[in-house]
Amino acid sequence: MLMHNTGAIYWAMIVGLMLGCQEEVAPTQVQEMPASKKAPPIAPVITFPSLTNANCEAFLMDWHEKHQERFVKMQTEWGDIVVELFDDVPLHAANFRYKVTRGYYNPTEMVRIVPEFVVQGGNSDEDAAQEHRWLIGKHTLPAELRDDRLHYRGALAMGRTYQGNPDKRSASYDFYLVVGRKVSSVELFQLENEKGLTYSEGQKARYLEEGGAPHLDGEHTVFGEMVSGWDVLDALAALPTDNSDWPLQRVEVRMAFEP
Repeated sequence: MLMHNTGAIYWAMIVGLMLGCQEEVAPTQVQEMPASKKAPPIAPVITFPSLTNANCEAFLMDWHEKHQERFVKMQTEWGDIVVELFDDVPLHAANFRYKVTRGYYNPTEMVRIVPEFVVQGGNSDEDAAQEHRWLIGKHTLPAELRDDRLHYRGALAMGRTYQGNPDKRSASYDFYLVVGRKVSSVELFQLENEKGLTYSEGQKARYLEEGGAPHLDGEHTVFGEMVSGWDVLDALAALPTDNSDWPLQRVEVRMAFEP
């Protein structure tokens, strides 16, 4: 009897300890994990198509509708240049915004410098740039030539190939800024006759005052213009180059949207 009672008491004590150690939680409550033990939020997976001539127009028009950043800052060792993008040239403006968003121009480099003409970049042969172009996709852009978007000093435009390109499609990575030179009224008159251009009096006055590269009008799509950094543009244009216009020192550029 004594052993039986002792066993009963022992098991009663064990059950009591087990019940006493349980934390009282209402059955409808859900306990929140301490902040330090929370699982990190899962970042959304963003996928982009590989752009081609067949799909880039639809993709970029959709990008244009959803992304309206107006200014882009080009940061260099010599200072910053800020450009404004033209929304009435939607494919080219969207393409530039898209490349900035994808980080393609972080960094890029200027690969051609011609005094009194252009400073050109965006199409480096570096391994990282080539890999990035492969990821984004090989494509060109339909020309968006406008009579009111001309090659004044500070114009932002895209390069293009001339051979086998009757539609004047633009490159999608290779951009340039017009450094320009003084333009005469005689030159503008000759261009009007030779290329079938018609400049308004205001456009002629601006070319005469600011200079530019009017012989590129009707050949390349202008999709933006500089709003600041003129001294930086001149500093870049004055850098020494080799016989192929390639700068003798690396001219790195980084880009970001400017509020």
